[in-house]
Amino acid sequence: MKRFFLKSIIILFAVFSSCNYTSRTDRAVTESDKGVVFAKEPIDSADYKFLKYDFYLSKSGQLYERKLVMATDSSCNCLFEVYYDSIFCIYSEDTITKMPLKEIVDINSFVRLDSTEYSKDKNKVFYFHGNSDGGIRVIVDSADPATFKRLCEYRWGIDKNYVFYKNDIVKGVELKNLQVLYPPDTADHFIQYIKDNKSVFYQTEIVKSADAKTFKVVSGQKWEAEDKNYKYEAGIRKE
Repeated sequence: MKRFFLKSIIILFAVFSSCNYTSRTDRAVTESDKGVVFAKEPIDSADYKFLKYDFYLSKSGQLYERKLVMATDSSCNCLFEVYYDSIFCIYSEDTITKMPLKEIVDINSFVRLDSTEYSKDKNKVFYFHGNSDGGIRVIVDSADPATFKRLCEYRWGIDKNYVFYKNDIVKGVELKNLQVLYPPDTADHFIQYIKDNKSVFYQTEIVKSADAKTFKVVSGQKWEAEDKNYKYEAGIRKE
């Protein structure tokens, strides 16, 4: 009887422990894990005044964007390091022009578009490319900020003139006949294809040989889309 009672206690303890187990990542985020913190702020972080979103103002009046960078120095005992960036890079072919952030972003009218990587102010539309180095925000050329909005998921946008994939125009789309091709599997949230009455587009490229009328996205196959004639993978016809 005693042996059975002791065994029952051990089982109950094991079950209780497993139900209250917290992963290493969760511990790092919610508290600390042997001194490892989620994000380490710079020493002078108190000098920055919060404005909105990730934007801050320095004592000298410079506009900064707060960014997280994957920690590379193990001595910091952190997963990420925080830095404040006051530079906006404008990319043109092989050149990069660095401008003060406050000369590019109108912070008073700046808003983020929900569930996208897009943002805009009264003058410009922006797309944010995230990466382990903190990411970069780029200007979406030719986008009209007054009419720009989210199209479907976070990489697609639309205004009165164009459809955009990330920061590029999808050329040739007839807006009045635009159709977003959602995957049949509702667990797949990524939109890769759109079409109009004449053409099918994979991201920014026209899908050659595609029959727009019968083209559709499929699930559970070795290909991701099909029409009455062919199968397609990543916008390319499968032979």
